[in-house]
Amino acid sequence: MTIEFFARLPLHGETQFIPGDNRNRGDWNRQPHASTGAVSSGEDGDFAYIDYLSQVARAAEINGFAGALLVNAPFGDEPWIVSAALARETKRLRFVDAFHPGHFSPWQATQMAASFQRVSGGRLVWNVIQGGSDGLLRANGEPLPHDERYARAIEFLDLVKGFWNNESFHYEGQYYRADGGGLRGPLAQAPIPVICSAGTSEGAKELAAKHSDYYLVLAESPEHVARNIADVKERAAKYGRADQIRFGVSVDAIARETDELAYAEAKRFFDEGVRAGTVKAAAERSEHMSDTNRERFRRYNGREVNGFEDLFVEPHLWGGFGCIGIPPGFAFVGSYENVAAKIRQFADLGLSWFFLNGYPHLEEIYRLGEHVLPRFRAPRLALAEDQAVPLVSGGGIAARGNG
Repeated sequence: MTIEFFARLPLHGETQFIPGDNRNRGDWNRQPHASTGAVSSGEDGDFAYIDYLSQVARAAEINGFAGALLVNAPFGDEPWIVSAALARETKRLRFVDAFHPGHFSPWQATQMAASFQRVSGGRLVWNVIQGGSDGLLRANGEPLPHDERYARAIEFLDLVKGFWNNESFHYEGQYYRADGGGLRGPLAQAPIPVICSAGTSEGAKELAAKHSDYYLVLAESPEHVARNIADVKERAAKYGRADQIRFGVSVDAIARETDELAYAEAKRFFDEGVRAGTVKAAAERSEHMSDTNRERFRRYNGREVNGFEDLFVEPHLWGGFGCIGIPPGFAFVGSYENVAAKIRQFADLGLSWFFLNGYPHLEEIYRLGEHVLPRFRAPRLALAEDQAVPLVSGGGIAARGNG
């Protein structure tokens, strides 16, 4: 098995400090005019935040990441628009765009995706999301409750695949109907995006079982990860897809030269969260999450916490980001060697895509690219017999690594 690493583009500002802190880069701080960097000026021809995102995207590409995740935060920039802009500034970076199917018609999404594939050379990946706060989704015009959103998403992808593979596709479902539509001409030649999805509810797992190429999990305890993988594989078998579906994980990283330096950075984040009151805010927000997300929050944060060290799930796996309200909530924390060992441990569970990020994104992409990712590259032939210099591979990365 090979694994690939993916970075993340911060579409709603940086997170070197607690979100909203004026020391973060970007336009999303409490007082953007007082922010220290990467703030859009609003003047013609001057700096815009997209220029910083371009730096992050190119850094990911330079450092050997296969792609970058673009999260669909309700108050951040829209992933498809940003990735379309950045596709022309990168060469091979894949864009993992998160989106709610309820925000598009199936035909619109199909046509947009085919056009994106033609523009980018086939570098679009879909991350189909349906979870989140029901209250926030209703505020943004989503009428359906949690379970129905997943049922609709299954039909949505039925139509997308039908339109992509048929010039005249017919469909009758509970939420959608099609009477002969389909891609034609050059658009029909574009490759359909790789489809990812996540979530541990019944609806989320059924969606993944039927349609997803990759089912994404959080880096919670390895026992929970293994159970979720086994469950989704079993469900996929009903559709003849048990050997087709693959798995990935979203996790942050605090990697340093030594464990002590990494722990100090984790403590800094935790202490900042305590001072800013985000621990209490995260707990209050958790009560408005879906049942499975609320249960997960309580599982790792529903006990007395006196310091950052109380939030380790197991050695080098820290749940502290979840406690202070920074998703995805879990992080590999330790020396470069120990973070690499943690990656191998989770790869052995059957995970082949690693969405691995640190804060701030730009600097940590270089740190991970220089000190962690090389431990997973298979050396190529030496440039010369007396100069065995391994070259960066542009393809997959050996799961077990060589360090």
